[in-house]
Amino acid sequence: MELSPYRMKALVTSNFSSNGIERLAALGFDVEFDPIEDRPSRHSVETLQEKIQGVSVFVSGFDGVPAELMDAADDLQLIACPRGGPDASVDISAATERGIPVLYAPGRNAETVADHTMGLLLAATRNIALADRRLRSGQYTGEPREDASAGGEREDVTWGIGADSPYTTLRGPELHGRTIGLVGFSRIGRRVAKRASAGFGMDVIAYDPFVDHVEMEPFDVEKVDELEALCSRSDVVSLHAAVAPSSRGMIGPEEFAAMPEHAYFVNTARAALVEDGALLSALEADQIRAAALDVYHEEPIAEDHPLLDRDDVVLTPHIGSASQGVIDRHTELTVADIEALAAGERPMHVVNPETLEGFSLDL
Repeated sequence: MELSPYRMKALVTSNFSSNGIERLAALGFDVEFDPIEDRPSRHSVETLQEKIQGVSVFVSGFDGVPAELMDAADDLQLIACPRGGPDASVDISAATERGIPVLYAPGRNAETVADHTMGLLLAATRNIALADRRLRSGQYTGEPREDASAGGEREDVTWGIGADSPYTTLRGPELHGRTIGLVGFSRIGRRVAKRASAGFGMDVIAYDPFVDHVEMEPFDVEKVDELEALCSRSDVVSLHAAVAPSSRGMIGPEEFAAMPEHAYFVNTARAALVEDGALLSALEADQIRAAALDVYHEEPIAEDHPLLDRDDVVLTPHIGSASQGVIDRHTELTVADIEALAAGERPMHVVNPETLEGFSLDL
């Protein structure tokens, strides 16, 4: 689409809903829509330096926004980063120095990641992923059998229930009545608590030094003050904390040793919360029963990583946020804030609010 030289320009490299693009156009923007899902990878800084010429509003997906890019964008007034919080790829200090507000989209993926967390937990506890692998590999395929004790063929066909049958080898625990310990109790943790308690009848405890027991009580969650105590009481430990200097590597050998041998470990947050190598050591030592992971210390995970060979680990390739609902939600949050700025109002979600003093989005 050829952009008009007489209208404000917006560059959107994030995945975005069509409704959001239409609303930006209705504000008076010529929109260049170049979503990351239509490309093999992120744009380089050099490519973006060319694309951002004449652009007033940049909605960045996972493309970096360093200071050198801002310096190349003479017309840039606003950056939007439609994620839960801009990561290190967005130079917030540089934006603030240049008086450029940076919008973000908190909570955009909370529902989706909570769903994925429960899905991973079910896949691990009921051996769903392992059963699928064994069926596809031929381990549980063969000729239909007759049950002689029932006098021949049966309507409720089964694989049998003997020592080598899937009924025996893939047996797992019910979630009802078990205790899930949440490490971190913000947007995602709270939604996991609701699903675990109301949906599965689990008892929920949580460790989060930044959330008091009063905030947890409406979710029927018990606050635990010590991380090791949470680990020792939990049938399932699920991570939902942000990475910070105080939380990096917070789950290590001592925490795994404190978990019951039948415990399951789930991580849909960040691998940096776990001391590198500690989980594998715990699995090898049979300190816990199994793990389910969506995040890794290096991504993509190496093809020879030892976790890939283990039947007691369920793995997904960092897809906890992969839903259309996330795109629709971060589009709505981002566009609503841009519309607010266009109307001379204060946006709801801005990382550097000090830039709003005297700011006007010139349309």
